[in-house]
Amino acid sequence: MTLLTPSDIITKTPVEALPSLQGTLATFMGTTLEFAQFCNDQFNEETSFKGVQRRLAGMLADWFGLEEVSYLTLETARGVTELKRWPTRFPPVPPIAENAIGSVRAALQAVVSGEDEVRQGYYAIFAAGADYLCAQFDEPASQRGVLVWRLSDGAKLTRGALVLSNAPASTDIIDYMVRSAQKTAQWLRRLDNTQALLYQDEVTGLYNYRYLDVALEAEIKRHQRFYLPFSLLFIDLDNFKQVNDVHGHLTGSSVLRQAGEQIKAAVRDVDSVIRYGGDEFVVVLLGANSFQAWMAAERVRNRVDGCQFQADGKDVKIHITTSIGVACCPEHTQDKATIIRLADETMYAAKNSGKNRVIMVQGKDPHPTPTIRRMIP
Repeated sequence: MTLLTPSDIITKTPVEALPSLQGTLATFMGTTLEFAQFCNDQFNEETSFKGVQRRLAGMLADWFGLEEVSYLTLETARGVTELKRWPTRFPPVPPIAENAIGSVRAALQAVVSGEDEVRQGYYAIFAAGADYLCAQFDEPASQRGVLVWRLSDGAKLTRGALVLSNAPASTDIIDYMVRSAQKTAQWLRRLDNTQALLYQDEVTGLYNYRYLDVALEAEIKRHQRFYLPFSLLFIDLDNFKQVNDVHGHLTGSSVLRQAGEQIKAAVRDVDSVIRYGGDEFVVVLLGANSFQAWMAAERVRNRVDGCQFQADGKDVKIHITTSIGVACCPEHTQDKATIIRLADETMYAAKNSGKNRVIMVQGKDPHPTPTIRRMIP
């Protein structure tokens, strides 16, 4: 990230103003260096668009003082696009008051929704009897949002440049802060889109096997910190090879997509459905204990068993079933590699026991083995 030089900040500064500017400029450069490092850390560590927003709001509050600040996202539902307030707070600065947020939203609506690209820098609007400053952002989730804030009386807006009471009018500090955050948001969005392709299965559109390691790592850390359980379903489509042999691989791919849709419909939105490879799927169930995991596995098994899959380009219905293995953290193990192995082993135990059934690991033995808890005829 390229920092502004003094010549970028100072234009036509009177000689008599240089002494007062020197201290302001030194503090500004130190602050912006810190902000640039923070933005860079978002790529070296966990990407955090919210973190960039909070840091920007914090810097604005430290430099100028903010009366209120809120973030609004542009959302489209049923063909109608509107701005909605984000639940994120920016303490200690309060959010825009309820009696003003409607006017702010209305003033922004036509400007934001009518632009194809995100406007760089900041701009001003007048709403609810006050001046607000706004900065648009590309979000990682392919959305657009606007950070809106109202300055304290210690700062004023003049000819497009924000000035402090003791700084020359050419010192536009906020513009640099905003543009740095906007550039980081753009890169975070590109990174998010790239990761989406990296973790997406081309056949089903679900997550692929690469994402399993990411999801399990996150759940292991969540368990270690908050003691929350999670469970793993290892799912195999019974006799799927016959589908490819009889109907062809195009139909096989179509059935895989349909099966993935049925599995995803049987679990919650917060759960991760992954195509592990071939005709095998994995589901990571967030916050699910062994009983909840068992019930989820039964929903998956029943839903797939009760579905008639359409052959690709043919008037033929195909029936398939599933064999499902279940392993849970911390009941069966707290190790990432072990929970995958146990779920895989119990899935094979289900297949060897007659297929179309669910089997769960039982007990807390240091080297647990699959045990049939219940068999589904």
